[in-house]
Amino acid sequence: MRKIILSALCAMAIMSCSTQKSAMDITGKWNIEKAMGKSTVGADTSPFISFDKEGNINGNASVNSFFGSYNLNGDKISFSNLGMTRMMGQSMDIEQAITEALGSTSTIKAEDFDAVFFNEKKDTVMILSKQK
Repeated sequence: MRKIILSALCAMAIMSCSTQKSAMDITGKWNIEKAMGKSTVGADTSPFISFDKEGNINGNASVNSFFGSYNLNGDKISFSNLGMTRMMGQSMDIEQAITEALGSTSTIKAEDFDAVFFNEKKDTVMILSKQK
């Protein structure tokens, strides 16, 4: 009887672990509304970030395009292998805020068409709205 109960508990634990994937679906294209407290209104090009199902990102930080990888585990998000073009433009201050936000992001909260990136101190570093 003890073996049966133990087996059932193990099976339940394995099933709950396998279903604990990230419930958050961030795939798609998101407008970057604010980064490091700075509005993106007036950017050379409307800033955005796109997430695909394979863990890749691409976007525009106002002047330059960027690309890389992301990993989402629960509300924890990390970026890696980030690269960016290197042009100059009128809204380099907005671009600097976006690249700083991407570099300091550690968690995300996303619901429907709104998402917020937070740093390790839980400060808001970026606000996004999903394109429809």
